[in-house]
Amino acid sequence: MLIVNHYGALGNVIGQLAKQSGWEVLIVERADALRKMIDEKAFDLVVCDSTIAQEKLEVTSRTELVEAMRAAGLKVPIFLFEDEGVEVKMDTEVMKDLGGVRIFRKPVSISEMRVAIHEVGEKIASLKKGKS
Repeated sequence: MLIVNHYGALGNVIGQLAKQSGWEVLIVERADALRKMIDEKAFDLVVCDSTIAQEKLEVTSRTELVEAMRAAGLKVPIFLFEDEGVEVKMDTEVMKDLGGVRIFRKPVSISEMRVAIHEVGEKIASLKKGKS
């Protein structure tokens, strides 16, 4: 699992939940860093916590990040987070068209994240089992 994290607390909590479920976790601080990693390593899940304010500082927006991953052939599930009460929101239709994107509104409950991580893990395990 790759976590693109602007807020240490959320990314660390998600990372701990994932590790408890047996995931290997890599955390980077900026979405721009992921662009360089797309061709270097395959990930089973990407989690991106980026606020609108932080996204303005990025060279790569969340939408561009997802588009770049899809263009590179990475069809992994992606979890994106939105701050509660923000006026500028991700275009859910665009994200739906890109496929495999799940958008969470903050605050996100620990149990909701645990279930989402578990569901992705089960789906990946099932797919890998089918290929064996």
